[in-house]
Amino acid sequence: MKRTTCAIALSVTLVTIGSTAFCSAQQPLASSPAERPQLKSIYSSSFDVAQLVRDDTRALAFVFLGTECPVAQQYIPKLNELQDRFRDRGVRFFAVYSDPSVEVHDMAVHAHDQDIALPAFKDVDQRLAEWLEATITPEVVLLTSDLKKVYQGAIDDQFEQRGRKAAARKQYLRDAIDDVLAGRIVKLPFARASGCLIERRKPEQKPADGVTYHRDIAPIIAQHCQACHRDGGPGPFELLTYDDVSMNSEKIREAIVDRRMPPWHGDLNPKFGKIRNDKRLPDKDRDLFVAWIDAGAPEGEASSVASQRRDSTGKESEWEIGAVDYVYRMPKPFRVPKHGVLDYQFFRVPLGLEEDRWFEAVEIKPGSADVVHHITLHVVPESKGKIDGLMAMAQLYGVNGNLGHLINDYVPGDSYNAKVYPRGQGVRIPKHSDLIFEVHYTPNNVREVDDQSMVAFRWAQELPQEEVLTEVFRKPIGRFRVPPHHPHYRVEDTYYFAHDVLIDAVRPHFHLRGKSFRLEIVERDPDTDEVMRVTPVLSVPLFDPNWQRTYELETPLNLPAGMELRAVGHFDNSDINPNNPNPDTEVSWGQQTTDEMFSTRFKYRLDRAGAASDGGTR
Repeated sequence: MKRTTCAIALSVTLVTIGSTAFCSAQQPLASSPAERPQLKSIYSSSFDVAQLVRDDTRALAFVFLGTECPVAQQYIPKLNELQDRFRDRGVRFFAVYSDPSVEVHDMAVHAHDQDIALPAFKDVDQRLAEWLEATITPEVVLLTSDLKKVYQGAIDDQFEQRGRKAAARKQYLRDAIDDVLAGRIVKLPFARASGCLIERRKPEQKPADGVTYHRDIAPIIAQHCQACHRDGGPGPFELLTYDDVSMNSEKIREAIVDRRMPPWHGDLNPKFGKIRNDKRLPDKDRDLFVAWIDAGAPEGEASSVASQRRDSTGKESEWEIGAVDYVYRMPKPFRVPKHGVLDYQFFRVPLGLEEDRWFEAVEIKPGSADVVHHITLHVVPESKGKIDGLMAMAQLYGVNGNLGHLINDYVPGDSYNAKVYPRGQGVRIPKHSDLIFEVHYTPNNVREVDDQSMVAFRWAQELPQEEVLTEVFRKPIGRFRVPPHHPHYRVEDTYYFAHDVLIDAVRPHFHLRGKSFRLEIVERDPDTDEVMRVTPVLSVPLFDPNWQRTYELETPLNLPAGMELRAVGHFDNSDINPNNPNPDTEVSWGQQTTDEMFSTRFKYRLDRAGAASDGGTR
């Protein structure tokens, strides 16, 4: 796309002789919402440009980036620095991806892997690039709060076509922002950007070629969707029939193109193998599904629908782990009110064990899934005492005495809710122990609901050779505070195990402002303590509080005693985060979802040289 004639004529003058003239012929912003630029965030939420202007906004900086442009990569640290410099002065920075081949998921992965602190947006149909006449990555356009263009072009003069300086001498963007904040006319409103052209051609779409629901799509739905999208499942609607799927086809299309569904968010470094139970939709199935929807969602012959449809009864008597030996329930139903915010609830269940007991399979089920946010199951020494409130959290999680041992969880959609351990492995419940159900309830705002959640065990028939242990490392009370409106607040924690261990599964945990997570192995020089090597293990580019996965490793991670594990988390306390209940407040540790947590849970075994289950240390 060409610039306006005026902009073309001025571009040479501005670069060669530094003229302060600037073409003011900015294209008007379309009045129809359907024709205005649409920006889609990493959360798949759509924004109009005007929505990005807050009451305190003085300028908007749109930085056009690409996932493969080496020049754009070089500028990421400087862009992060500029955002930090001006964030509290009313300047909002945004990373914009206009390349039509870059989908929302690709953008989220790139922003995470490159540690881009700017909120990232996909430029749907390239309308923002067209309106602002952007053609290069990295190119920045600076607008005032009333959306008037005052600067366009390079970030600085370090990179020029076919050339690079050791350091920048001219700070074009920084100086333009300083002028705006000082109420001055921007001295240099244009400086030619160097980098990579923004692609304008969309990838060719292959024709559907006779794709039908019953022959091609129903098997995909049965395998990847119906476990949740059924009566009683966590999905918001059923996907059991042709009518169910066809009537929701546009919602499905967006969800699978953005890779929000099926929900899966973790990537394991291939050096460490693969993740077990990977729920991602294969590319071939994704492309086939999209082609079917684009072809008008033809139904086809229904002869094989019965064999492809997954059972949707969800009967309580059926357990995913198969045969069970014993089911323990909460002592009595708990009444969840129609509205309100509840503290975590704790329910003690006596076991009456006179000797240690080992189980080889466990499954936790909510009594009423529509009000149970999650359940954590602990084993504690038997007692008649009540366990409740903040003190219960302190005791159970080791802040004050490590009273309990966590043995399993229920989190909607997590395959680890029902776990059968490999032969020779098991979990020990010490004699004279009780179970503690720690339950987080969220009223459904429809009606009062009684819940009596439960857990089923299948006991080990012989003494397991290996004990499966659980360790939760967490940032305790007061160790972090997320500032208001911060889009990319970084928190780190460091973990060590006292023995050589085999890590089988990892689960990161945040609340509503959690954005991304990365687990790394850090190797240091033993003499200087300097970091010599950082090896990524698990990456979660986009954390979803509604789908908190346990990532099981097909090949256990062998971690020597004392080796440093570093967890890096980012919080998004901005108004871009659709889960954020209040971007105006500082957020710290707390039990409620409106507070925050940052923890990492490990399922692990001691190696054969390990002699005791001492767990981990900080």
